[in-house]
Amino acid sequence: MMLSTTELSELHEANYREDRLEALNHFYEDLCNKKVADGYIYSLSRYGKIFANGAGGRFSYEEDSDQELKTDTIFRIASITKLFTATAIWQLADDGKIFMGQPVSSILPEFDADPFKPITIAHLLTHTSGIAPDHGTISDTYYKSAWWYIYESELGKENWIKAGLSYGIRFPVGTQWMYSSFGYVVLGAIIEKITGVFAEDYIMDNIVKPLGMTDTFFDIPPEKAGRIAIRSEEAKEYLQKLQNGEITDEEQRSEEEIKTPGTGGGLYSTVNDLQKFGIMLLNHGEYEGGHILSRMAVQRMTKRFNSEKLPNYAWGDGGADRPYGLGPDLRYNESTSYSEGTFFHEGWGSCSLVVDPVEKLIAVWYIPFHKNIWDGRGIFGTNNVIWSGLE
Repeated sequence: MMLSTTELSELHEANYREDRLEALNHFYEDLCNKKVADGYIYSLSRYGKIFANGAGGRFSYEEDSDQELKTDTIFRIASITKLFTATAIWQLADDGKIFMGQPVSSILPEFDADPFKPITIAHLLTHTSGIAPDHGTISDTYYKSAWWYIYESELGKENWIKAGLSYGIRFPVGTQWMYSSFGYVVLGAIIEKITGVFAEDYIMDNIVKPLGMTDTFFDIPPEKAGRIAIRSEEAKEYLQKLQNGEITDEEQRSEEEIKTPGTGGGLYSTVNDLQKFGIMLLNHGEYEGGHILSRMAVQRMTKRFNSEKLPNYAWGDGGADRPYGLGPDLRYNESTSYSEGTFFHEGWGSCSLVVDPVEKLIAVWYIPFHKNIWDGRGIFGTNNVIWSGLE
């Protein structure tokens, strides 16, 4: 890989080794050659400035596709969306409209009954509420997710929150960590209840647009549909209809009979747009002179929720401690190379946004796994190679 004088200068300013950037590209190419991944996109910044971008591999899941991923390819960021939802919740806290220890039942009447009464906003943010674990997180053949109750029962048409709570709780509130995307959809309902604005619109107007994230959205603009990475036949057909004008903006919203907010994983973005969001968090809530969050809100949301061991039984972790913030993941273990205090979120597919406040390094990457089969090399391997370049 030959770098221009400008690129070499940017690496020097970022105190980042050229040979390790080459190693990162080789690492990704190897994952593609071994059919672990179909492609890759990444963006690295340090001290608030992007110094490296890269992309390669297939734009589509289809093996005969000759269209390649680019650094400005748009992709669904899945659960990285949860960081935007958490930011919106903290904005409301900054304005005194809610507080983290507030019972959800004081806002949403569906929670004003046992066993849901003890659940607070903090429990939803930290996946410790006990409600509706994601399908696949637990080994229970007969488990039905919240979405089954919402879309397969008559109750879902009347009250999706109540339907989603039909399962009850998996464990006593606050005693375990168990990943719940439904909990973040409930946070979207809280945002709407407090503001009177649909949560997706609130996030767009109060976070995405102020940050100048022009390629980030919930509802897909038809003119940008052709830039979205294709991961399934269903998605391919839908995006084609958008490009052909067969689906309007209004129809995107009215397509589903039951409209739940996409606050658990509905955003689309690019690696460089996500850098803007990450830089804002690194700068304690500030971006290019504007404030998205208070310094104290960022400080609190990126600290561990509780100091005691929080057992995690999701995905077969067997009760291992799971450090978690009031929004971000805080895992720091033998598989990670970043600094202690780093906060991040992974998105299914897979993609990641990682902010290391000690090294002032932000890494964003998208690795569409081959046949959507998750592989730890795409996450931990990427982390190790990227952080090995720091000088």
